[in-house]
Amino acid sequence: MIELQPVVFLVVGVVIVNGIAGRIGLPAPILLVVAGVGVSFIPGAPDYQVNPELVLSVLLPPLLFAAAVESSVIAIRRLLRAITQLAIGMVLVTAFAVAFVLQMVMPEIPFAAALALGAIVAPPDAVAAVAVARRAGLPRQVVTVLEGESLFNDATSLVLLKVAVSGILLGSMEWGRGLVEFAWATVGGLLIGAAVGLLASAARRYTSSSLPITALSLVTPFLAYQLGELADASGVLAVVVAGLVLGFRSPMDLQPEVRLTMRATWNALQYVLEGAVFALIGLQLWGIVTAPDIGRAPTLLVSGAVLLTVILIRPIWIFLLNGIGRLLGRPGAIGSWRPLAAVSWAGMRGVVSLAAAQTLPLTTPYRALLLTCTIAVILGTLVLQGLTLPTVIRLLRLPGDPDADLAKERALAQQQANEAIAARVEEVVADERLPAEEATQMRAWAASRNWRGLTERLERRGGDAGVRLARISDWRHELVGIERDVFVSMRNSGSLSEEVLRELEYDLDLEEALLDRRVDDATGHLDQLRAERLDRDDDPDR
Repeated sequence: MIELQPVVFLVVGVVIVNGIAGRIGLPAPILLVVAGVGVSFIPGAPDYQVNPELVLSVLLPPLLFAAAVESSVIAIRRLLRAITQLAIGMVLVTAFAVAFVLQMVMPEIPFAAALALGAIVAPPDAVAAVAVARRAGLPRQVVTVLEGESLFNDATSLVLLKVAVSGILLGSMEWGRGLVEFAWATVGGLLIGAAVGLLASAARRYTSSSLPITALSLVTPFLAYQLGELADASGVLAVVVAGLVLGFRSPMDLQPEVRLTMRATWNALQYVLEGAVFALIGLQLWGIVTAPDIGRAPTLLVSGAVLLTVILIRPIWIFLLNGIGRLLGRPGAIGSWRPLAAVSWAGMRGVVSLAAAQTLPLTTPYRALLLTCTIAVILGTLVLQGLTLPTVIRLLRLPGDPDADLAKERALAQQQANEAIAARVEEVVADERLPAEEATQMRAWAASRNWRGLTERLERRGGDAGVRLARISDWRHELVGIERDVFVSMRNSGSLSEEVLRELEYDLDLEEALLDRRVDDATGHLDQLRAERLDRDDDPDR
């Protein structure tokens, strides 16, 4: 019989702790880890020993896919150099720095095992960092860099870990073979992800029903991941690329009601999964740390050295690259030292590191010590950096007002949409030579979008109200389409961020769905009024 109690308790706990975190103002991921550690001490608490493959192949793909769908391809392309420096360069530098430091502290550890630990602790889990950064008012461009890093750094670290594990099993590192594996994992992941994204995009254009398209979206990240892994490429990278393709094409592929259904479904799924992965960290920490085969003497020294390396190498790498770029006349996209300092401190590690550590072969030298170092890095970065990141951002007094910038974007987008609608109205008035009264009414509807009482006005005017209602409905859909086209064009040109596009598109989807319902209600109301009139005409006594 399947044990559902642990899953049910886990989801309920995530909901409760998230609610408490919102009330007391603490970052939810950190509170979830603390709560998980606390629950693990309760006698009789369910034993959450999670298979690491479950995290990497079941929990990680939908989380990365959801983040990729909401990300901006345009912004990532514009900030690609900064993102690549973090998602690839930062991960590689951190991994090798940790490996060298670990061998300095404990020379008896083979380099392949040391590099495996470096690959495990190298990628920051930016889910928590991005959430804290948004709340603290970090500039949107910097948030985009953190989001881009979080999408691609897991792929880099997991591929490097695969190379290191091969070295552990073979007894020595084969750098030529490792470079070939790394190159194919990157190129193959990109190609497979693009193919899956384009095929899924084509499939959902040929159906208008919400349920099959939503079901397809739920299976797409797993399909991309499995195909990538079967091809010995990066399944994680395939998931990210597929999500970016589908997110970019969403305004062109999907009907409004489909987008509303998918948005609600994925928001709920993301809420549960993000909370679950951090809770699982806390629930497993104590059992790993107290494993009986951990050597007590070197543990504190080695763990402290690895944690310090992970924390320090990030600002060194970021400021070094920025300085070199300025000397070469190519300053970084992030700008001055203040946002660079904020990005340097946003390096919390999470469940991917924990799951990756548990995939180490049982024959790995000093495996228990490597697991303990991973736990130390996760706890140290989550507590030290996670709790202090909002304070650091406030103390840096970063220039600009992200909320004001978003408001300006919305206002500009609405202005351009209104101008396009007004131009279309005048085209219709001129082409159809409408009478002054109808032209005035059309301009008023286009400006106010007020459907309240429309059926009663149509009924009072007499004639075929249903025909006029259908015409007005088509006209209103055309206006919404004009707005959407303007917003998408601004997004594609880079003058509108993906975040604002999603907000405006959500409002349009709600408006269009409500419009269809009001038209259906109005049509039914008109039919009822006609039936009552016919009854009165047929009955001379009435």
